[in-house]
Amino acid sequence: MQPRDELFDLAVNRAYQYATRLGVLGTDRLEPALKPWYTTTRFAYRIPLAEILLALAAAPVDHHWQGGPDGGWQPGPSPRP
Repeated sequence: MQPRDELFDLAVNRAYQYATRLGVLGTDRLEPALKPWYTTTRFAYRIPLAEILLALAAAPVDHHWQGGPDGGWQPGPSPRP
């Protein structure tokens, strides 16, 4: 089992990639668009959707999340695909 910080990073980074592909990052369509992804992703349910949305609300372009719930956005792509 992954430590919570790594799981949080993975959930936020995958949600970021998904939202970017859908073109909903930074819009009011973000939460409705992420709900199907959230409910069908095997690991994401372990992190509350509200926490993922909060992290995505401050997402800059071409960054990745690192450091768990207390982390932040780092420049460049996620080191984990």
